[in-house]
Amino acid sequence: MLKPKVEEIKRRRLEMGLNRQQLSIKAGLPKNAFFRIERGESRYTYPIRAQAIAKALHCKLTDIFDDVPGK
Repeated sequence: MLKPKVEEIKRRRLEMGLNRQQLSIKAGLPKNAFFRIERGESRYTYPIRAQAIAKALHCKLTDIFDDVPGK
């Protein structure tokens, strides 16, 4: 499991001129899943979802998520 860097995700999303729903669509995620991540309601994210978000934001996974040892 990976821990999202919420403020960094939000910063990059806004920098790209995307709202939450647009990024959800671009990443191929359910809208509510991304909303929970960015609002900080999801403490951890599955790697597959994290990779999709990183790809949609054109960045490395490590730019927007921290590894959580033992998760």
